[in-house]
Amino acid sequence: MLSPRDRAAPPRSAAGTLVAGAHGFLGLAIVAALAEAGGAPIGLIRHPDHAEAVRRAGGDPIVGDVRDRAAVVRAARGCRGIVHVASAAGGPDAEARRIRIDGARTLARAAGEVGASRLVVGSGYWVYASTTTILHDDSPLEPRGESRVNLDTEEAAFEAAPPGVEVLVVRPGMVYGDGSWFHGMVDAIRGEGYPLPYPGTNRWSLIERSDAARAFVAVLERGRPRDAYLAVDDAPIEVGELVGLVARHLGRPLPAALSPERLRDAVGPDVAYHLAANRPASNARLRALGWAPTTPDPRVGVPRLLGTLA
Repeated sequence: MLSPRDRAAPPRSAAGTLVAGAHGFLGLAIVAALAEAGGAPIGLIRHPDHAEAVRRAGGDPIVGDVRDRAAVVRAARGCRGIVHVASAAGGPDAEARRIRIDGARTLARAAGEVGASRLVVGSGYWVYASTTTILHDDSPLEPRGESRVNLDTEEAAFEAAPPGVEVLVVRPGMVYGDGSWFHGMVDAIRGEGYPLPYPGTNRWSLIERSDAARAFVAVLERGRPRDAYLAVDDAPIEVGELVGLVARHLGRPLPAALSPERLRDAVGPDVAYHLAANRPASNARLRALGWAPTTPDPRVGVPRLLGTLA
């Protein structure tokens, strides 16, 4: 049952931060990171059933739709910053686009109305083009599929933000933890059905969930307006090596690598492009804010996570 504070948003401390999408895989971690940093996080959630999880993470839950300007204004009143990680399951369908893109516009306009000075938009490093070198924050972009929604969300926030509201962007790498895509990878490898691209030597940059959450706090507190920040750990990993780490822990064979044609047939052209892309990335701009990963290498973090899941 909702308490009175879940039904209405009383005045907040100027040090408060509204997290839209607070019950999500990354949203809950951001709430916890803000609380640990001494903030006063308010979690905007869509369903009353999610309130207790936000409280356990250290936040104050408020029920409302990220596209409802009146609800967002009530929740954000007194906040100095807003974080947008609200999303919908199911990929780049119409509902997901509305929550991400329309939500960004609503949050930007509400920030101006309540006097919040900063809006941090959660995006993803899949907006970048595949590269033969190292990705940096300002590297060329080539969004496809769901990553197009992320870039459109960034642009919507910049376009809608009124004077006095600074927009910043966080583009996490592959955020691993107990949930999200990682469970899907584990289940697929357990069933010998993971679509490993041939030859599996393309590199990705990962980041552990709590490290990604602390990156959002660092950007909120110290980031430079209009900048985008790659949130990744220190050690890019070949996709074949990553899949092999998981397979060995599960006692399963390494899935057979798929040719480009078979990969496209299996998952579609956009997902195939992302699976085969080479995206080792630098976290130099984020580190300049004083952030550093507590789990700098997925070769340590992934096996440790698999041990806790077991």
